[in-house]
Amino acid sequence: METYITQVIELLSLGKAADGVHQLTVVVTQEDRQATYEMDIDEFTYLELEVLQPMNGDRIRLSPYAKWDPYRNTLYSSIIRSTDVSRDVLYFACSEAYINEIKRIRNFPSVVMEDGGQEDSVEQPAPQRTHLLRQFSVHMPKILVLFLFTAGLLIVLSITSKGSDNTADTFSSPVGVAQAEEKTDAPKSATEPVSISNTYTSKVTDAAARTEQLVISQVSDRPNTNQASIEVIHIDEKESFFGLPKGYVALTFDDGPSALTKQFVDILTEQKVAATFLFVGQKVERNRDAVIYASEHGMAIGNHSWDHSLLPKSTPQDQSESLSKTNSVIESLTHNTVTLFRPPYGAIDNELVSEVKKMNMKTLLWNRDPEDWKAKKPEDIIQYFHQVEADGGVYVLHENKNTLEALPAILKHLKEKNLKFVIFQ
Repeated sequence: METYITQVIELLSLGKAADGVHQLTVVVTQEDRQATYEMDIDEFTYLELEVLQPMNGDRIRLSPYAKWDPYRNTLYSSIIRSTDVSRDVLYFACSEAYINEIKRIRNFPSVVMEDGGQEDSVEQPAPQRTHLLRQFSVHMPKILVLFLFTAGLLIVLSITSKGSDNTADTFSSPVGVAQAEEKTDAPKSATEPVSISNTYTSKVTDAAARTEQLVISQVSDRPNTNQASIEVIHIDEKESFFGLPKGYVALTFDDGPSALTKQFVDILTEQKVAATFLFVGQKVERNRDAVIYASEHGMAIGNHSWDHSLLPKSTPQDQSESLSKTNSVIESLTHNTVTLFRPPYGAIDNELVSEVKKMNMKTLLWNRDPEDWKAKKPEDIIQYFHQVEADGGVYVLHENKNTLEALPAILKHLKEKNLKFVIFQ
């Protein structure tokens, strides 16, 4: 496993050199160090990036990682387009050579100078940054006065409003997570999910990336299974769902069903744990028994598109067809309405959100990614679980051999933390 280091790769320019070579320039920032780098890229990757029009004035960050698309037999990566209020994640196909270059510059290369010379990669603060610091120090007294005035005003308002209403209680829960109640033998009355926000944004805001959306849900009843206790989170259909409150954890499995699905279910059932499976429509037709088996053993089953394509690149009609065909084939086997959708690659936009809502489904994302699809051995996946905080995690996993072999150790590790496993609806 790679060591996780906070590092930002920002795109400064994209174009062709005088000799026709495709190039991009980036600045790599880590803590107090910064380096610029100019690299040649292949025409295929260049054209894929150019379609996204990254040089339009917004701040553009390059993802340092890539994933393999088995359906199109190509690597893909992403850029993050940032404005003052939001972040858009845009995907593009790329070459292995491009990924190798990105990996190389993550090691903080020397700064490339215009005259061809080099200097140490640790730079002094840029003039613009120095100018900002000077301006900040000049206006510091005014800022301090404003801060004190605002703090005093908030105190007065809080005192005058105390006891007059329950507004504070509305916001007392952690923002961005769902709240669950443990299922008991006595049936509970159905309660509609409540959300703090009445508007949906398909842009990945900083708050969303930290799972900071409030969704209040109740545990629903489930059919009798051999699980000791199954807790079900009802996701608010108005918001994309990223994470859970403290004390809870969820395992989700993408890209099935497969020849391994029954083995995954058997391990989970033996450990008295339920998980959420997101199935691809085309694979459902080839593994019908696996779908029935998962459903009969109390697993939650959701829609992962018909062919695992990048749906935001499709027309609304194609998106609707992909979702409805997948729902139809799953529901014909489970006899349960499909209420969950996970977009392939996590790629989603306003148009796709609209189609999902039309079908009364909810979008389930994640906040923990072991990248098990590229692990060389089960130990790599297990190590990830030991390196990150499990509390409140929604893990995205895949149906492959290494993950299957790692699953018993994963469950043992999570159980030792006394976390409650949940599934979604």
